[in-house]
Amino acid sequence: MVEFPGPQVPQPPVGRTRHPYFMHEMIRRQAVAARATRRSVRDLLAGEPIAAPERRLLCVGLGTSFHAALATADAAARRWGDSKEVVAQTSFDLLEDPGRAGPGTTALVFSASGETALTIEAQRLLAARGVPQVLITTEPASTSRGLATRVLSAEYAQEAAWTHTVSFTADLVAAWTLLEHWVPPSDDPLTEDATADLITDALATEPAIVDLVDRFAPQERVLLVGSGGAEASAREAALKLREGAGRFCAAVGVEELLHGVLPSLNDSAAVFAISGTPTQRTRALTGLEAARTLGARTLLVDSSGGPEGPEILRVPRTDPPIPAILQVIPFQLLAYWIATSEGRNPDVMGLDDPKVLEARSTFGI
Repeated sequence: MVEFPGPQVPQPPVGRTRHPYFMHEMIRRQAVAARATRRSVRDLLAGEPIAAPERRLLCVGLGTSFHAALATADAAARRWGDSKEVVAQTSFDLLEDPGRAGPGTTALVFSASGETALTIEAQRLLAARGVPQVLITTEPASTSRGLATRVLSAEYAQEAAWTHTVSFTADLVAAWTLLEHWVPPSDDPLTEDATADLITDALATEPAIVDLVDRFAPQERVLLVGSGGAEASAREAALKLREGAGRFCAAVGVEELLHGVLPSLNDSAAVFAISGTPTQRTRALTGLEAARTLGARTLLVDSSGGPEGPEILRVPRTDPPIPAILQVIPFQLLAYWIATSEGRNPDVMGLDDPKVLEARSTFGI
């Protein structure tokens, strides 16, 4: 039986009452964190290699950390093909179904804080089954560190806001560097500076995002669309809009939009799609056209390298899992600027509302 955490009294970050909130500072830090994390993890692995999984990589986390796990699993599956099994599971699902935590498995555990209760329980299960654990974290000391076999530290990525942004980026960069350690790229790998430059280019979308706030802030329902490698991006983008801007958001695949969601769309909806390949882009544009027919306001964030167009925001093209970082950054910014335009503090995930605080206090995470 899983031991669930009991009631808690959350302590959200305080200290900022107007722009720039902590979340904005964290968003702007991502290029610096990526550069430092890339360098430090490379140096660590050069001195202390980590053995690749024998037959299975199990990527584990919750919330933003699970989205980093999901993007990493997609990238790892592309690198290994059929030679190894790659699975992403939430910490909860691993505790419910631990069948893959067996011989030949290496677990890649994501936990920015290192104190997420169910991830700690999942780590204890992995330890009991003798599964090696590589923890990716931002915290220099935590319960998760004590349970891990090896630790990769994300640099300059400790969050000052509860709406996590920089840790998603730095954790993914750490995981990507580990994947390259296991399966060296055929071409020259991106340098630390080149990695930071890609993120700086994505951050340069901020003026365009600010211009979109008045168009999208009034929409009552929000849908994020992404499939394949873009699924993790869509799920993380939806989470940022929920946490930072207080919007109720759903995330679906491209075909799901066309097969079942259209009847629920009207002029009160915003539909955002994310694409990283030509096929994803083509199908997403079809879905967005259908959504506009129903009155929805739409935007495509694209890293496929396709042409510019109306209602298309382009971010740099690169290899997985880095597109997930570049695709999510515009939505981090959108969540932030919608929140500030409405007088909302995006740092605290709604906990300045007594009802939200009461609801959150009934359980632990």
